[in-house]
Amino acid sequence: MNAAALAPSRPAVPPNLDQRGARSVPRRLFPLSLAVLLPLIGCVASWSMQGGWLGPAMADRWTRALLATADVGAFRDLTGTAYPVLPLGFDMIMALVPGSAGLPAPLLVNVLILSVAASLWVRMLVAGGHRFVPALITAGLLSCAPSLSLMVAGGGAAPVGVLAFTIAVSSALRLARRGEVNDMIALGVSLALLALADAAGAYLVLASVPFIALLLPARMVATSASGSLLVVMFPLIFAALALFYANWVFGGSPLAFAAGVDAAIHGSAARIGDSSWLLGPGRGMGTALLAGALLILANAPLLPVGLWAGDRGARRVLLLLTGLILTALVLASATWFLGDPGRLLAYLPPVCALAAAVTVRHRLRGGLLPLLALLGLAAGWWMQGQAGDTDTAAWRQAMLGAGPLDAATQGELALGRFLRDLDDVAIDGLTAGAVLPGRGRAAGLVLPSNDRLKADLIVGHLRTSYVALRDPVSAAGARDRIAQALPDLWQDAGRGAVLVYDRGGWRVWRLPAGGRNGGE
Repeated sequence: MNAAALAPSRPAVPPNLDQRGARSVPRRLFPLSLAVLLPLIGCVASWSMQGGWLGPAMADRWTRALLATADVGAFRDLTGTAYPVLPLGFDMIMALVPGSAGLPAPLLVNVLILSVAASLWVRMLVAGGHRFVPALITAGLLSCAPSLSLMVAGGGAAPVGVLAFTIAVSSALRLARRGEVNDMIALGVSLALLALADAAGAYLVLASVPFIALLLPARMVATSASGSLLVVMFPLIFAALALFYANWVFGGSPLAFAAGVDAAIHGSAARIGDSSWLLGPGRGMGTALLAGALLILANAPLLPVGLWAGDRGARRVLLLLTGLILTALVLASATWFLGDPGRLLAYLPPVCALAAAVTVRHRLRGGLLPLLALLGLAAGWWMQGQAGDTDTAAWRQAMLGAGPLDAATQGELALGRFLRDLDDVAIDGLTAGAVLPGRGRAAGLVLPSNDRLKADLIVGHLRTSYVALRDPVSAAGARDRIAQALPDLWQDAGRGAVLVYDRGGWRVWRLPAGGRNGGE
């Protein structure tokens, strides 16, 4: 009997998931997949916006991108204490691309990033033994999952996090099977990027620590469990220290990015009453655990297939990744962060792609793979309607063609259109909602981050041609720095000032040249 026959058998493994530099997948597969998936994802994302719907997160990200690329002071203030960090950086780059003026930079970024991630899912599936067309259809359906589509169209940061999580998922399987240092580093870097990409992703990273310890091969744990864990977590530790240091330098505190009840890291904590999830199943840890497990199973029917047909190592990794998402969902609910569980369910598609890819020994036939993905899409749409918050409900109505804008957003967009032809306008752009997206540009606006306006607010003189502000006694006006610094300006802008706009809770005054305008 020869030595080969006596050697222990090794389970069949997709080449790109177990061997470095797999050659079984043609290089042209990625650009071909990207060319097909990019218009598909773009169409789905823009469908809800055709009727004029604009989500608050999209308006906020778009505003920040316009401000940071038009004003040096705003760039310093926004980038110094920004969180999440990566979406703002990508948004600024997209806003500076020639020909992108007037287009929502966050939407373009989300569509492009998700298309790249979906193309990686196609590659993963093809390397797992599936044909290109079913793999492409499956990846397209996974990218259209309701929880993920909402994040793309609504301006969420999840698409950037999903790309990082896709890399983490592949790295996790390679680490569990090979246990090489390169795989540990890849996993650590992807987790660091995930934490910087999305506040919900930070909960995934927080929940991942015990699961990483379980993921490490037995020989690495026996050699040095703490050392191995430190290698994986070092990029995350470095990223966290860099974030805290930047906030300390530019914001005066390592936790400046968490200041304010509306900070991204707080999620839905200030709007618990708008969330049926936090008022219902997410209120208790036990009910959140049970409901979360049901949501995962409903949104990911490919997951049980991977657990059944995958090899032993794949089952272990899939169970750990599922437990990771479920743990993050419970933690985020317990801290009132998770107003909509879809923010974490959006991270299921990479796990579903991996679950399908590891079924190489029991490859699904014909259209069963896309059929299961379609089933998850339909179940996800129904479950989303049961557990979503008010923003989710607005997006769902917009997708059905019956989603009118709320009055506040309509007023902000109307003011933005009015200001398109005006320059030298003093306005607190960061708290102006959809005003800047309605205007399409920030050039010509004088912001509180500008040294000129800072000096004007201190002495009570405005030297701009126009000023736009909210009622200082209103809830929205309480955050308007101009209205709060000059509270009398709402009623009286001084001698020679002319009220040129008074609608939707906004007023615009045309100020006389060289006049004193402090409401006196």
